[in-house]
Amino acid sequence: MLSAGGISATPIGTIQGSGAAARPGTYTIEAVVTGVYANLSPAGFYVQDEAATADGDPATADALFVVVPNPTVSIGDRVRITGVVREDAAAPSFNQAVLTVPAITVVSSGSELPAFVTISNAAFSAATAERYEGMRVQFSAPVTVTDNFSLKQRGELVLSAQGLTYQPTQFIDPNDEPATGTSSTGTRNLAAVQAYQTANDNKSLVLDDGSSAANPKPTPYLDPASGTVRVGSTLSGLRGIMGYGYGKWRIQPLPGAGAPVIKTERPKAPPAFGPLDLKLASFNVLNYFNGDGDGEGGGFPTARGAKTPEDFARQRRKIILALSQMNADVVGLTEIENDGNGSASAIQDLVNGLNEAMGAGTYIFVNDGDANQQPNNTDLIHCAIIYKPKAVAPLGPPLVATVQGVFERPPLAQVFVTQRKERPDTLGFIVNHFKSKGSGSGTNADQNDGQGGSNDRRRAQARALVQFINQTVIPAGAARVVSAGDYNANYEEDPMDIMRAAGLVPATPPTSASYVFKGLTGSLDHAVITNNLVGFVDVQKWHINSAEPNALEYDVAGDATDITTPFRSSDHDPVLIGVNFAGIRNSLYRPKNRLFVYPGPAAGPEAFSLAGVPARAGALTLNFSLPQGPRMLSLHGTPALLEGQLNNYTAHLAPGIYVLTVRGAGFSQTQRVMKE
Repeated sequence: MLSAGGISATPIGTIQGSGAAARPGTYTIEAVVTGVYANLSPAGFYVQDEAATADGDPATADALFVVVPNPTVSIGDRVRITGVVREDAAAPSFNQAVLTVPAITVVSSGSELPAFVTISNAAFSAATAERYEGMRVQFSAPVTVTDNFSLKQRGELVLSAQGLTYQPTQFIDPNDEPATGTSSTGTRNLAAVQAYQTANDNKSLVLDDGSSAANPKPTPYLDPASGTVRVGSTLSGLRGIMGYGYGKWRIQPLPGAGAPVIKTERPKAPPAFGPLDLKLASFNVLNYFNGDGDGEGGGFPTARGAKTPEDFARQRRKIILALSQMNADVVGLTEIENDGNGSASAIQDLVNGLNEAMGAGTYIFVNDGDANQQPNNTDLIHCAIIYKPKAVAPLGPPLVATVQGVFERPPLAQVFVTQRKERPDTLGFIVNHFKSKGSGSGTNADQNDGQGGSNDRRRAQARALVQFINQTVIPAGAARVVSAGDYNANYEEDPMDIMRAAGLVPATPPTSASYVFKGLTGSLDHAVITNNLVGFVDVQKWHINSAEPNALEYDVAGDATDITTPFRSSDHDPVLIGVNFAGIRNSLYRPKNRLFVYPGPAAGPEAFSLAGVPARAGALTLNFSLPQGPRMLSLHGTPALLEGQLNNYTAHLAPGIYVLTVRGAGFSQTQRVMKE
């Protein structure tokens, strides 16, 4: 293609090449404007070769970003440009192929735009996305929102082409293969943790808003009805321009009808259970500090919580709304101010608020110490328990772990006796808050094994918790124990292994999430039970917080806080635990009581099946056991019979990991399965 001056236009694919960077130099190109972004930094527009003038090589990108302040071109213009191409770390490239100091001539307007290149979700990898740089692309299947932390500040969402991105240690044990073992030292499985994170990175990209402006108004991509966009929300038919910036591939949105629209749904109510004797819960209440508690608004800003009386009123309203909708008989609270149990204390203030909302005397709290602070507690916050006196009564005094030098916030336990039945039952309930991952030195420094800082400290706390259960709580009259709270450890991390080794059972599957950090979904909050409770509890998490943007929190949203909903009342999701001492009968969830191969393949969950059992095996014996613990179920029959009955026979069992062993004539198979 020649200009009036006889200079040939170079196909952009020839400039881009198939390597990691474009070939630098001065070029003349002739292409169609596909997107104009005057508010990016640097500002400019994208151009792409038409099919007739492209180089025809799918391994090379046929587009470039033209750097120009205040661009005056329009989408559909065919332009002829001479300028300098570069792709390096410095401005204005920032590792995107750009054409700088352009001399631009608009040849014509209203050109048909190049066709979208379809990207297979299953095949997409950020490691090989260079071939799409600057081009119009569309994804073959819905993409998933995995992070909304920067939505308000920068108008960005992180997306995944292949479902949620989980913390690697939700599924991969740094020192056990297969996972869900009991080793709590070593890094022999570290390569698998790193490979899982690499896979997370490769299936991720950013949905930008076409602007570099801070705090864009209005905030983009919010659902107009709910005013939110959640982690786990999906976007079908994503189209845009594949740009690059700040170390990530990013989709720049198209205007008008091509703009991305995200489908966002919120859970309408707390999870439903079948018939229960008790409903328990644990809830991180996001540094609930009530100032000096005198009712006059003094004592603000607080050490860790609300900065103003107005902010505290918003926080308090949302926390009380969440707790009242949970309507649990016993609730373990974490991150509540450690200021004792007096009339001006945070725990008394919260109970007062709940009783105002739900009726006088609905809740009282477990009095765990003196009027100033919890015994053996070295932190500004503590663990607390509130309960309904009509549902349970304490059996004996509160129990605070007394081991020295191990806990910042010691576990608090109470043995309860049920009140609703003529023949009462007893249950021990413990609330925990282990050391956070955010800091540590020496042996507590981050070991880069996926478990974060202070893991050694959490291991010591897990060992001390096991001792507390066995030597204090059970002897106090509680043969059955639920130990809930914020363990600051994901499902396959060392503290959980220590508890598994002691015969305790995390009563959720690893897909049961409660927290999102840097775009990775995980579960720091667990219900750990003695194995004699398996089959008698159902554990569900109410996803009101972790999936929501942090911009909705009272301390960020300010006057715009929605105090009419419990959403983003905290950054952790509450854990709800249903107990039926006669056995869980959970017909409500039977359609979801499916068993999956664990760990699942990279392509996604794989339902467990007996279809592969050879016919010569004849009738089978199937045993269903805890990974570390007793057999829960034994069945005998043909593969077809067992296949049809297995979900029903396991419906009462707690969600989590089990070991399934199948034996027949000349056939034996052992498989770990995840029950959701």
